Amino acid sequence: MDIQPLFKISHGLYIIGATELNGRLVGSCIDSVMVVESNPPQIIVSLGKISYTAEQILKTKRFFLSVLGKENPYPLIERFGFHTSRKMEKWANIPHTLVNGLPALSDSIAGIEVNVLDMKETKTHYVFLCAVENLFPGSMKEPITYGEYQNHIQSKSNKERRTTMNKKYICTVCGYIYDEAVEGIPFTDLPEDYVCPVCGEPKSAFEEMTD
Repeated sequence: MDIQPLFKISHGLYIIGATELNGRLVGSCIDSVMVVESNPPQIIVSLGKISYTAEQILKTKRFFLSVLGKENPYPLIERFGFHTSRKMEKWANIPHTLVNGLPALSDSIAGIEVNVLDMKETKTHYVFLCAVENLFPGSMKEPITYGEYQNHIQSKSNKERRTTMNKKYICTVCGYIYDEAVEGIPFTDLPEDYVCPVCGEPKSAFEEMTD
């Protein structure tokens, strides 16, 4: 199944800042956030079940959302989106402040501190209903959209990079094919919590295709 039409759905990019119970800082880059109430303000946030950050939010019931702008560097998105906090100190050397103990990106265009009110499960994700505790207006810069990010990874510089990426990997459960030349990211560089976008199986369910 070609999932490219899903990339046309307009939504932003965010850095989630959370903590372990012992206070260690963790985080992820996500795109699934939606406002569902304005008075009192409430939002819905979705994270993959394999996400280490999601595991910690299940325990602490709180996190901080930093809204990314068009001027935020793409390496920041890759740092938080393509690595796991299980093995990486993502906030090390990243300018940030602590808001009630939660890490907030210093260069975001807005910030949202939330508490989790409820959680629902899908096959592959946790969907958190959250109460907004604090809002931080930030700058007047424009937010980046997920569509713009997709366009970026298919930009000229990445097309040059993709000339060495011609491998394909197939999900052994549903048959979905991950094509490096199309996606712009080597399969081996995908985060450990990557899941098949069709059936939700983990990265380990994929096998390299051979001629």
